[in-house]
Amino acid sequence: MIAFAFRFPAGRYHATPWGRHVNEADVAWPPEPVRILRALIAIWYRKADQMRFREGLLYNLIDNLSAEAPIFWLPDAVHAHTRAYMPAPDKAKLIYDAFLRLDPNAELIVAWSSVNLTQEQTALTAHLLERLGYLGRAESWASARIAEDWDGVFNAAPRGVKGALLDDNTESADVAVPLSPVDWAERRTQLLDSAKNMTPAKRTIFEKTLPEQLADALAVDTGDWQNAGWSSPPPLRSLVYDRPPVGPLPKKSQPSRPLRGQPGSPEVARFVLAGRPQPRIEDALKIGEIARLALMSMSKPRGDDPLPEFSGRHANGPQRDDPGHAHAFFLPEDADGDGLIDHLIVYCRHGFSLTARQDLDRLHRLWLAHGRANDDGERGRKEWRLALEDIASPEKFEDGSSLLRPSCEWVSMTPYLMPWYAKRNFGAVDQITREIRQRGTFPALSRVEIDQSDRHKRAATFHRIRSRGGLIQPDKLGSFLTLTFTEKIVGPLAFGFACHYGLGLFTATGE
Repeated sequence: MIAFAFRFPAGRYHATPWGRHVNEADVAWPPEPVRILRALIAIWYRKADQMRFREGLLYNLIDNLSAEAPIFWLPDAVHAHTRAYMPAPDKAKLIYDAFLRLDPNAELIVAWSSVNLTQEQTALTAHLLERLGYLGRAESWASARIAEDWDGVFNAAPRGVKGALLDDNTESADVAVPLSPVDWAERRTQLLDSAKNMTPAKRTIFEKTLPEQLADALAVDTGDWQNAGWSSPPPLRSLVYDRPPVGPLPKKSQPSRPLRGQPGSPEVARFVLAGRPQPRIEDALKIGEIARLALMSMSKPRGDDPLPEFSGRHANGPQRDDPGHAHAFFLPEDADGDGLIDHLIVYCRHGFSLTARQDLDRLHRLWLAHGRANDDGERGRKEWRLALEDIASPEKFEDGSSLLRPSCEWVSMTPYLMPWYAKRNFGAVDQITREIRQRGTFPALSRVEIDQSDRHKRAATFHRIRSRGGLIQPDKLGSFLTLTFTEKIVGPLAFGFACHYGLGLFTATGE
């Protein structure tokens, strides 16, 4: 048995059923197995480490998962839609966008009860699921994993499957599933025989949709199927599933989402970061740098220079002489303490202008270049989705973020790198004390301690070199510190070299 678990961080699932028009406003539920397998194939081609996981292994995995129709555990869902008029040359056209509303923390389970994968196939599956960005349409942000802890309970299955926990209150749905490898081989032979009397040009188009391998057949572009005249793709079949009803109303009232932003010039924008694999906190510098580049690129369509809040440059050049660091900090955050970055904080002490807030609202993804190997030697494009929680004052987030809550004591989350060369009586403690004094916005320090435990050795595991070349970097190792102030202060706190990109970041202890 193998089972996958999916979560939808945005609380939405968008997917038009196979063979249906988008304006029918229906949603494919449960997610079609064909859609899941096509997602795995697409991830292998776009994001996987193909040197480690060869194409033949992908073929075997898809063959195994196509051998039977899976069963599901479906969370509670509510059908909803939006309507919009799209501009057209003659008259506006009404478009429906249907989706299901889900609990962002609820998991959807899909399981193949009789399928057993080899160790290599299991490793490939975990590798692909970690890199899943969405399932269905691109609005359906998703994360996925192998559900080794699944308890075997399911509530949606092909009609006639025994053992499902289905009560009398069920409804049916047509679900697209792939043919088994044996059935595909037989059907492909029949279809190729039927094409012998076609013209050469038409036969070429027809045979393009009939690759020998089932994985290649499932990966055929929808446009190629349409050009060949298929009303239903040849490697697909339709099964009737029994599933729980999708409610028009939630079972219990949900709190309404607060309005994004607040009057004035709020200083903090906090994002949820989703995607697989999630970046480690050791990669905070990388994430901070690409977040800055993404926000600076927002000015290109306007034909303007990047906003000074994000670029750190004004009309006279870089803002290097500003001891208060008024331009933005791009601070990755590990809010749940699992060692992975799950939030991004953009902080500007003087607040964000209206244009900056509009750019922050348009920031939906971060990515690293395709083909670049990471520290483990793996290649493949890495991409993460961002969902803006709010743009507000730091106090708005203090319950959910230890970087923004008030405290007297602060400890290093990422290593502090000295901004000046170390000298006698001018080490890390002396330099951070000078920085805090120069900022001019903090109360007095009562104590600064260097962590002398084994934890300080972790500094060497962090990415500590800026991607921009030619920079002077006095400290290339870093250290972990504990700061104690005479009064409580509100974060975020970041000091030292590359502090605007996530190094030298401190978290409140609450003491």
